[in-house]
Amino acid sequence: MKSDRPELLLLQPAQDKDRLGKHRRRKSSIPKLNLPILAAHADRDFDVRIIDEAVDDIDFSCRPDLVGISVITQTALRAYEIADTYREMNVPVVMGGFHVSFFPEEAHEHADALVLGEGEGAWNELLADFLAGRMKRQYRTDRPHNLEGLPAPRLDLMRRDAYGLPNVLETARGCPHACSYCAVSLFWGRKFRFRPIEEVTEEIKALPQGELVFVDDNIAGSHNRAKKLFKAMMPLKRRWSGQSDIRIADDPELLDLAAKSGCKWLFIGIESINPENLAKVGKSKVNVVEKYRESIAKIRKAGIKVFGSFILGFDDDREGDFLEIVKFCIKNKLEAANFYIYTPLPFTKLFEDMEEENRIIHRDWSKYDCNHVVHKPGKMSPDELLEGYLKAYRKMYSLPSIFKRTTSLRTGLFEILAFNIARRINYRRFEEGCKI
Repeated sequence: MKSDRPELLLLQPAQDKDRLGKHRRRKSSIPKLNLPILAAHADRDFDVRIIDEAVDDIDFSCRPDLVGISVITQTALRAYEIADTYREMNVPVVMGGFHVSFFPEEAHEHADALVLGEGEGAWNELLADFLAGRMKRQYRTDRPHNLEGLPAPRLDLMRRDAYGLPNVLETARGCPHACSYCAVSLFWGRKFRFRPIEEVTEEIKALPQGELVFVDDNIAGSHNRAKKLFKAMMPLKRRWSGQSDIRIADDPELLDLAAKSGCKWLFIGIESINPENLAKVGKSKVNVVEKYRESIAKIRKAGIKVFGSFILGFDDDREGDFLEIVKFCIKNKLEAANFYIYTPLPFTKLFEDMEEENRIIHRDWSKYDCNHVVHKPGKMSPDELLEGYLKAYRKMYSLPSIFKRTTSLRTGLFEILAFNIARRINYRRFEEGCKI
């Protein structure tokens, strides 16, 4: 029976490679937290549905009263296509997210209203105006949102079986660094903002059983705060994974507390093994190449697995350098690694510099996903960069590499082998997505 309340449909568009490949993606690693957060602010007055197009198709035969679409650069073109379809059905559409906040003129052509900046404050105003029949064209949040007293994200509106790790939560926003290739500090601000620890622990208690994933950009960014958080989490006895910079290894107490609180994996932005690359993008103070080996060993000794993140194709890189990164991963026995193509994301300093140097190849936003080459590299051709990138993935997840990186493991061997073998099996699909 249909409710008297208006229906709000919140949409996360999928990248083309997840929808249009030979094998339609039906499972993802983790759900994005933004739409469940927005749903929590709306569920008092609306019947809310969430569709993550990466794992579900959109049924355009269903006609909601209002559609909200979250937009990042690589999904912008698909978002506009979805928005245009609903507007042709006379369904009002509101858009928000990174890309919309930095390109409002472009987004205005496809939406009835925009939410610019951090969502919560402007979102609540928009919803009230919609119910009153006076929705404006644009809503902007000029101040960072207070993270105290936030409602619990409506993760129950997501299909748990569609995600390997469905229990996601956030404890902080912001980043003090200003890496030239990254937009995090531009959007969230250059100061850390923290949720009250007691609110975080209450949210953890309310989540279903299973491993937790913290989506903070750097859960150990403030060592003092992280220690308090980890101490508060210890009695909860939950396994968790999160992102941290490599400096967590410099603080033995912090590392010990992370492990005792249940940390099993840390996703760490190692980025490059060339100090000059790190210096040029503003990350040399955080990542000290000479300390990599020692730092990784300390993290692994604490019982925490390292998921390394590397960027391939810095201006001083040559194709042969990519296999040196794979050798680094094997030598240091990294349990897993992701590689990303050096990408000038719009609204970053890197994009501005490359645009000024006439190095941007195109503005097909669907290719700005760090898996495609969208600029003219410094010391190789675009084709050489892509082929070197794919070769690095093949080498990283080859059987000899997997064997060398896992033979000394004493715990978690099955989990790590399963992950690595899955990467190997799915390589052809990954390659296909990079070449679409």
